[in-house]
Amino acid sequence: MKNIYAVNAGSYSDYRIIAIFSTMEKANEFMAAVPSRDYNDVEIFDLDPNTSDLIKRGYAIWRINMLKDGTTESITKSDADIYSVTRTGTTMWWRTKAPFYKDKGVPDCLISTVWAKTEKQAVKIANEHRLKMIALGQWD
Repeated sequence: MKNIYAVNAGSYSDYRIIAIFSTMEKANEFMAAVPSRDYNDVEIFDLDPNTSDLIKRGYAIWRINMLKDGTTESITKSDADIYSVTRTGTTMWWRTKAPFYKDKGVPDCLISTVWAKTEKQAVKIANEHRLKMIALGQWD
């Protein structure tokens, strides 16, 4: 899969993509050559994502909340809408650091939003993310 790299700036109604590049290096070179205090970051986008092909082949988007010990806290199958399609990936929910959950004994949670055909397959993918994070010391 090919990526493109978009230099962006601004926020909210002022958010805009400034330039698009074929490599991260070229995006960084641009930002160095054309300085601006308004740059946010470089966003990475898939060029020609295969989303429609995945849907045709029976894949759906699943959101799995998984605890460090591998317990599946929750799993939800989502419709393929613009929000869920662009939010697939894995993040950590550091509940132990959030003021609402702090000192309430609620454990941190891995949130994986993945493409899978079945619930079992989705849990397996999330578990692989969990094991990788533990092995890399990213889950303290």
